[in-house]
Amino acid sequence: MFGLFKNRKELPEIEPGSASESQLRAVLPRAERENCYKEIHVISSTGYHTRGIVIDQSDSGIRIRFQSHESLTDYVTLNCPELNIKGAGRVAWQDGVDMGIEILGRPQTENAFDSDF
Repeated sequence: MFGLFKNRKELPEIEPGSASESQLRAVLPRAERENCYKEIHVISSTGYHTRGIVIDQSDSGIRIRFQSHESLTDYVTLNCPELNIKGAGRVAWQDGVDMGIEILGRPQTENAFDSDF
């Protein structure tokens, strides 16, 4: 067990804009992310309210960091006025205190968010 990493090879460095980078992006496509640091309020479908920080965002979703490990339902309601995010989301992945949420459909109206589940 202790020899597992003995023969480990270093990964080659990839120059930005090189053919290797474009090949890698073809295999692992994802939207470009924009760094931000804004507070967001998340409500699970059970009515549980929590706050987090949006670490980065793209056209399709956001990455949120919570203060502690949160267990949310698959579908949540999001509210972050500073980033114009208000509406439904789907939890795509979770890794410790970080969570990736896919933004679903069009944003809801002001009154729709204020209602309880």
